Amino acid sequence: MNSQTLFQNYFQYSPSSSSDAHGRVNLIGEHTDYNNGFVLPTLIEQKIEVSLKLRSDSKIVGISEEFGENTDDLNSKTDGTWLDFVKGLSYYIGKEGHPITGLDVAVTSNIPSGSGLSSSAALEISLLRALSQSTGFLLNSNKMAQIGQLVEHHFIGTQCGIMDQMVSARSEFGQALYLDCENLKSEIIPIFSDHTFVIIHSGSRRKLSEGKYNERKKETEAAAKDLGISSLRQGDINNLKEIKNPLIHRRARHIITENERVQKAAEYLKSNNAKSFGSLMNESHQSMNEDYEISSPELNHIVKTAQTFGALGARLTGAGFGGCTVILTSNAEREFVTEKILSNCPNSYLVTNITRKNKSN
Repeated sequence: MNSQTLFQNYFQYSPSSSSDAHGRVNLIGEHTDYNNGFVLPTLIEQKIEVSLKLRSDSKIVGISEEFGENTDDLNSKTDGTWLDFVKGLSYYIGKEGHPITGLDVAVTSNIPSGSGLSSSAALEISLLRALSQSTGFLLNSNKMAQIGQLVEHHFIGTQCGIMDQMVSARSEFGQALYLDCENLKSEIIPIFSDHTFVIIHSGSRRKLSEGKYNERKKETEAAAKDLGISSLRQGDINNLKEIKNPLIHRRARHIITENERVQKAAEYLKSNNAKSFGSLMNESHQSMNEDYEISSPELNHIVKTAQTFGALGARLTGAGFGGCTVILTSNAEREFVTEKILSNCPNSYLVTNITRKNKSN
C-alpha cells in the first residue's frame, strides 16, 4: 500500500501533498561522518512514502503502516514514538519562518527498520519534501539534510553526522556520493557496472539511541582532545602514540584509517578497480570489529562466509550492533555468493542488490 492510499483509507479524504525518500547503504566510511570525515554511500531501492495535510489546530494525527496510530500535540514533549520526527521537523520549519500548526500524516515504508539502512533519514527527507510542497517553502538538499540532522540531535537523541540525510536528499540510483562531511563538498561517482553490491540483513536489529552510538562519538571526541585537534578529520596515524588510553587509541585508529580508506575507495571506483575496492571493504570490517567494536557474531559470520565463497569484499554497513552487511561480488558470481551466505547464515535475508544498470537486479 502506498501512503496516499493509507491516508485516504484512514482519514477519509485526500492528502494535500505526498513525497518519498530512499534508504541508503554506506559502501565504506563508517562513523567518520560525525568526525568531519569522508563517506561513500549510495541509495537503495527501498523507500519511505509520506502523505499529509495541514490542520488548523495543534494536533498531529498519524497513521503508520508499521507502527500504527498515534495522536499527540505538535508542541508536546518527545515521547519516543515516530511522531517525534514530525514534531522536530515542524519546529525547525517554523524557525525558518513557516510555522506549522498541526498535521494529519500517513507513512508507509519497505525499508527494514533497525537495519542500518537509514530509515530515519528517509523519513525526515520525505516529510520535509511533503511539508515543503504543502507550505510552499522551498528547501534545497543541503538545507533538508541539515534540518534532518538537527532533529536527530535534539528530538531523537542520536548524535549522528550528516551522511544519511545528505545521500537521501541528493543522490541518485547507480551512483555513489563521495562526501566530505566537514564542508559538505561532494562528488557523484558511478558505481561498478560489472560488479554488484549485495545487501544482506543479519537478522539482528539494533537501536541507535540506546547509547552505544553516542558513546562512540564521545570516545572519538576524547581522542581528538588528546591529540590537540578539533576532530579526528585532522588526525595523523603517526601521532596516535600521544593517546595513552588503549580504548581511545583504538577508536581513533579506526576513524583515521577509515578516512584514508574512503579516499582510496573513491579513486578505485573512478578507475573501475573492484578488486582493490573490495580489499578496502575487508580492512574496514576488521577495523570496525577490532578497533571500533561495533560488529556482532552474526555480522562477522556473514562477512567471513562471503569472503570464504569468493566475494571481493564484505563489511558491516551502518552504525553496527546488528543490521546489515554489504558484499561486493562480480555479477557472474552474485547468485552463488548470495546463496552460500543465506544457506550458511540461517537468520540472514537478502535486502537488495545494487548495480549501475538498474535500481535492483
